[in-house]
Amino acid sequence: MNRALVILALITSAMASTAHATDVPGTLAFTARLVDDKSADALTGSHNVIFSLFDADSAGHSVWTETHAVTVEDDGLVYVELGDTTALDGHVFDGSDRWLEISVDGNVMAPRIALDSVPYAVRSTAASNADAVGGKTADQLEPKITGNCNTGQHVQNIGADGAIQCASDSSATGDITSVVAGNGLAGGATAGDATLSLMTCGMNQILKFTGAGWACAADNDSITGVTAGNGLTGGGTSGNVTIALTNTCGAGQLLKWSGATWMCAADIDTNSGGTITGVAAGVGLTGGGTTGNVTLGLTNTCASGQVLKWNGTTWACANDLDTNSGGTITAVTAGAGLTGGATTGNATLAVGQGVGVVVQADTIGLDTAYTDARYLMLIGGTMTGGINMNGQRVTNRGCPAGYVKVGAAFCTEAQDASGYTFATSALRCANAGAHMCTQGETRAIIASAAPISDNLLLDWIDDQDADNSAFYVDSATSSEDPEGVRATSTSSYSRCCVSIE
Repeated sequence: MNRALVILALITSAMASTAHATDVPGTLAFTARLVDDKSADALTGSHNVIFSLFDADSAGHSVWTETHAVTVEDDGLVYVELGDTTALDGHVFDGSDRWLEISVDGNVMAPRIALDSVPYAVRSTAASNADAVGGKTADQLEPKITGNCNTGQHVQNIGADGAIQCASDSSATGDITSVVAGNGLAGGATAGDATLSLMTCGMNQILKFTGAGWACAADNDSITGVTAGNGLTGGGTSGNVTIALTNTCGAGQLLKWSGATWMCAADIDTNSGGTITGVAAGVGLTGGGTTGNVTLGLTNTCASGQVLKWNGTTWACANDLDTNSGGTITAVTAGAGLTGGATTGNATLAVGQGVGVVVQADTIGLDTAYTDARYLMLIGGTMTGGINMNGQRVTNRGCPAGYVKVGAAFCTEAQDASGYTFATSALRCANAGAHMCTQGETRAIIASAAPISDNLLLDWIDDQDADNSAFYVDSATSSEDPEGVRATSTSSYSRCCVSIE
């Protein structure tokens, strides 16, 4: 339901007891009667009323806003003290006319109520200067600040008389005592839940910044028309607007910039030399033409086998002989280690056979029939001189120095080494190109007649059990039973074995 506000009494000022007769009032007493705009019946109950002062009778800037929750009795009368929560001061009443806008339950009343500026004007210039100090009026002067705070305190407020009010640092956050709506906003409160909202504007208006504040204004920044410029057609001021290239050119014409505008012109690029009218064959080429499909090709006046060669001035037919790099190859001769070659036709080179060497199509081997003492025969040959295997092993070899053969399968050290843990024993054998003797190899050593030392006591075996300990030979229990168990970090004897490949 819409509401109408009927003013029953003039707005009057409630002057502060200390104010001058021409000062701005502290509050304004406001009386009105709420009625229904349909039935003209008086309204009752609770209503939310927003009062705003503007600097114009329509649109303009809001210079003051205050919200009141009112309860209306049976006669519809409303009594409100304006300025009770948001101060009315010289910034609100600066001598200019003011208009009061009232909104009831979100409905803006119209028109605004004009307030005479004379009773509320700030003192005249002459009167103000009379009370001025150094050109500053009394309300522009600040009182002298006095007092100081103790350690652990902060300045919480400065009184009207300039006295410092202190508070403990632990209470520095303080309490918000009021929320005031500034320019462009409405609402606020001094108690309870405070609500701020954008100020109320007319239908389809927007908030626009004037350079000094936010004010309601018409939403007139939309594009209102699209006009076709030079070289275009179409456009419009409403509906779907279409812009297209001009359609006034002749058939086959195009748009060309004249230096000042776009205009229709023939499809001839006169600026770059005109249309190609003919293709002529230059030096070394044949063909060309002025109409139809034009074909260019290399000259066909050379003799059989000739090539086109640049002579320093032009392309000319010449014999296929590279005289610049030494002439034609006339022979291919086999050098050291090669066989073959020719002076005509296809020349073939092959790797030549040396003394005791047989060269096949894809292999090179030794001549087994050669008897020079420098070569070892595959069967029955005797090697003379030394041979460098570069650290590599040879298959079917005997035992290394310091090792004795045990059967046909492996060799073992002829002498134990003492003072090794399980890990260092394994490392010693690996560095020697051997391995720790296995349990089976140790049994074979004990059972063999190999000429080895009689120190088969506590020798490590490379079979390690699940308890992180290792087997060793305990001949004190049984020289034929290498199955004792000992911690791997214990010092003991070490013996290495080598497999015969």
